[in-house]
Amino acid sequence: MLDSSMSARFTTLDFADIPGSQAYDVLVATVHPRPIAFVSSISGAGHLNLAPFSFFMVGGSNPPSLVFSPTLSAHGPKDTLRNIEETGEFVVNLVHREIAHSMNLTAKGYPHEISEWEKVGLSPLPSQLVKPPRVAESLVHFECRLFQIVSHGDGAGASRYVIGEVLAAHLAEDLWDGQAVVDAKVRPIARMGGPNYLDTAALEFFEMKRPV
Repeated sequence: MLDSSMSARFTTLDFADIPGSQAYDVLVATVHPRPIAFVSSISGAGHLNLAPFSFFMVGGSNPPSLVFSPTLSAHGPKDTLRNIEETGEFVVNLVHREIAHSMNLTAKGYPHEISEWEKVGLSPLPSQLVKPPRVAESLVHFECRLFQIVSHGDGAGASRYVIGEVLAAHLAEDLWDGQAVVDAKVRPIARMGGPNYLDTAALEFFEMKRPV
């Protein structure tokens, strides 16, 4: 038999009764740590873009796929989403502590024609199978071709699930022992709630406020 008295131990939030901003705060403060997809893309006109997304996960392995969600802003689709819609290609770069500050700076929201690469001082490295470049300073890169974009909702905060098939992975040479990934050397950082991050190598929390 279900013990209804135990429900008194919980505070229930009906998401139909709270604003979207509060729903976001609840989700990101509880569903973590979240890995960061540092996505490089290129527009149909050739403008380069680089942006981080912590709504990110592995999709599957047959075929290999990654999924991230560039949620809509108050002004509509983000440059990353528009670029992928136009070209069907992108690269997911992983983020470690040494490039965390540069990654955070790309979240500032530059105009479409401005390249984040030049603003934050990261180096584009040519990809082998897709047009968007890789981040040379990153330790892991996944070249991806768009499989599908799934829309869920409209307006600010609405989801746009970008499903990409992984065509190739590039690993820093000391991450591969000839047979498998050396897990301890991947060293990704992860997003927590608010301005907080987790350095998985040092098992240390640190803070980075989003640039304005």
